[in-house]
Amino acid sequence: MSDWEAREWEAEPGTLYLVGTPIGNLADWSFRARSLLMHVDAILAEDTRVTGQLCQAAGIHVPLLSFHQHNTQERIPEVIRRLKQGERLALVSDRGMPAISDPGQELVDAVWQEGLRISVVPGPSAAIAAYAASGFPAPFTFWGFLPRAGKARRARLEEIRAWPHGQILYEAPHRMAATLRDLAQMLGRERRVLVGREMTKRHEEFWRGPLGQLLEEERAWRGECVVVIAPADKKPETLEVDWDQLALRVRALTQAGTPPATAVAQVAKEAGVSRRALYEYCQRR
Repeated sequence: MSDWEAREWEAEPGTLYLVGTPIGNLADWSFRARSLLMHVDAILAEDTRVTGQLCQAAGIHVPLLSFHQHNTQERIPEVIRRLKQGERLALVSDRGMPAISDPGQELVDAVWQEGLRISVVPGPSAAIAAYAASGFPAPFTFWGFLPRAGKARRARLEEIRAWPHGQILYEAPHRMAATLRDLAQMLGRERRVLVGREMTKRHEEFWRGPLGQLLEEERAWRGECVVVIAPADKKPETLEVDWDQLALRVRALTQAGTPPATAVAQVAKEAGVSRRALYEYCQRR
């Protein structure tokens, strides 16, 4: 018997739905996603203008409620209250899967803590699409957007240099040149990358090669970009372990709300080191 299931989708009361939206091509919006959004009580949107255009194109007429980094703390209690009253709510981001590189993560965590129901309607993801196109092996780490400047940016770049596996970054077009220069300085001009832009759109483009070659071309970047960094040439087991950088990664995860034990386990697995050893090192810091 097949594992596949096809059925009419009904939004259930008291549930927060995480709904993937197209990253550029409206034809990538699944029937299930559009059908569900037609039947929820409200849609939480990172930018109501962007989501409003998507809904208009799909014939969805549901109230939109803004949910972004500047109103997270005031919105979360309201969302929790509405879910407890039995409302059916959906969370979307401007493009792709919500709660990955946007404030939705805090809401999802709050819903879990309240014992309420979460359901996911998967959809396009720029990070996964770009990594699939790279031809680089798993595992990989997703960093989201780099800090723009200062100590935070330097610290993140140091983490990237210490990481032996594949890595994914998001970047705005006007910051691409600076980011590529910083990566070349940290990783060396021979480190291979893939850059994807305008993915799924008419002018979709992928470029793969050494950082130095990409810098020499001095491209004018347009559209949101995804940078995929190839794993280090040396095998992970031959690389010297930078315990300070691993501890910084653990601290960053815990500060973002990840339980300490989970953060240690995740970083240890990604870096290929002993979970106990990393935990003991973090305790000594």
